[in-house]
Amino acid sequence: MAHAEVSYSRRTFLFFSAAAATALVIRPDTSSAAVAATRMLALHTRWSDESFVGPYLEQGRYLPTALDEINHLFRDRHCEAEHRIDVRLLDLLYALKLRTDYRSSFEVVCGYRSAATNRMLLKRGEHVAKDSLHIKGEAVDVRFNGLPLAEAHQIALDMQLGGVGYYPGQNFIHLDVGPVRTW
Repeated sequence: MAHAEVSYSRRTFLFFSAAAATALVIRPDTSSAAVAATRMLALHTRWSDESFVGPYLEQGRYLPTALDEINHLFRDRHCEAEHRIDVRLLDLLYALKLRTDYRSSFEVVCGYRSAATNRMLLKRGEHVAKDSLHIKGEAVDVRFNGLPLAEAHQIALDMQLGGVGYYPGQNFIHLDVGPVRTW
């Protein structure tokens, strides 16, 4: 069986090459890794010695059971009140995990804080904001195991995804999904 020799002019070759390259750039990827991605977190709280380890998002959907577990873990330790934690905060922790290649649990120092607890802490002279984003489930104070606090702080600042507070004396950083700011 004889093979036919195919010959393309330079112009034809360049046209099809450019068309193929354009198609690769413009064509949406329907099997996108973003849609199929699984996002996992490892969270721990020392005060109750509870942990969450697992996926909170699969195939572009937040997992209600996982979110319920995280809401419970992030609860106000003073009154046991639970509140829905903003998924953007979980995505922020996940982004920080990826950026730092962090492989341990985030230690949750403070997640949700009820308005009553916030008022009590203000009266005691604690360093808390009057309108804290903890009250809305949009903030977390975290510690790291094996990641220097100063390094985590700098990376969080570089990410520019919300508020970042630095508390080296208490060995934690504050992260929130509010406006970009630092203290």
